[in-house]
Amino acid sequence: MKRTLLTLAIVIVAFLLNQETASAQVTVAQKPTPPEYKLSLAEKPGADYQLIPGHWIWHRPSKMYVWVGPRWVEKKENKKWRPGHWQKQSKGWKWIPGKWEKIKKKRYFFK
Repeated sequence: MKRTLLTLAIVIVAFLLNQETASAQVTVAQKPTPPEYKLSLAEKPGADYQLIPGHWIWHRPSKMYVWVGPRWVEKKENKKWRPGHWQKQSKGWKWIPGKWEKIKKKRYFFK
C-alpha cells in the first residue's frame, strides 16, 4: 500500500512538472521501461475525450526520467495524438515527447 501511494505521489508530481520539464534533451545510457504496476484508469469522461498513454518526463531536480501514467484529455479539433518514443542516439537514448499533430486530409486527384 505504501509503495502504491508513493508511486501515485510521484506520478502526480511528475504530471505537475510536465510543462516545465517536457522539453529537456537528456540522453540516458539504457532505454527505460515503463513500470510493471497498473494503476486503475478512470472511465472515459465523454465521447470527445482521448486516452493519452503513459509517458516519460525528465525531472530536473532528481536528474532522472519519471513515468507519468495515462490520462484522458479532450480531443483537439483536426489533430491527433502522436505518442512519444525513445530514439537511439550515439551515446544512449533520448525521449521524444508525444504531441498533437494536424490531421492531413487525403487529397484525391482524378484524371
